[in-house]
Amino acid sequence: MSADEKSRNYIHVAREEQAKYMNALLQQNEKLRGQVATLESDYRRLENLQTSTAEELDGLRVKLDGVEQENRRYMEEHHQIETHNSNLANLYVASYQLHSSVDRDAVLRTIQEIVINLIGSEEVAIFERGASNDFNLVSAFGIESSKLLKFRLGDGPIGRTLAAGETFVNSHARGGESQLTACVPLKINDTIVGGILIFSLLEHKRELAPVDHELLELLAVHASTSLYCATLHGQVNAAVGA
Repeated sequence: MSADEKSRNYIHVAREEQAKYMNALLQQNEKLRGQVATLESDYRRLENLQTSTAEELDGLRVKLDGVEQENRRYMEEHHQIETHNSNLANLYVASYQLHSSVDRDAVLRTIQEIVINLIGSEEVAIFERGASNDFNLVSAFGIESSKLLKFRLGDGPIGRTLAAGETFVNSHARGGESQLTACVPLKINDTIVGGILIFSLLEHKRELAPVDHELLELLAVHASTSLYCATLHGQVNAAVGA
């Protein structure tokens, strides 16, 4: 074989090898293109899935917030119902205690206990109208009796407050015999026969709650009747004993 033939044969073989190499490169490139397309498809699918998952999570968060709000509302309603039931129980107990005895001293103690335990004050005084129309102290707790002088209806701060005939409340009072937190008139047939004076509240209690106002109104109605009946009962027993 001549040199020229060898040269042409070498070129032919080189071209064939080059063609095979190019064809392999094209096949590899096509394969890579397919992989890229698959990866891009997977990427888009993952993006869509992520968006869908994020939307689902947002939806779940909204539902969860709604459930939590509903749960809080139910808890508040439950607390209100419990408080209401407790208040009703306190009112019932107070009313029952006031009418459970016709002993005058027992009635006075019951009034004090209602003020101390249910309303929350350890400074209470009870006045009663005497035959001379003076209002005299008949019971006191937590405050010096010597500072609670008798008075007439309409005279002095307490007399004027009592003369109004309505339950007086001042939640900002600091207590002491000169500052009333509440004044409850005791009436029989619209005639004021006595009064319950409440001075300072307990330290942990800043002001009277709505149920305290109900208790004061209960005292205004039932304490006067109970005390009046107990007084009559004592007078009848005294007359019978005489």
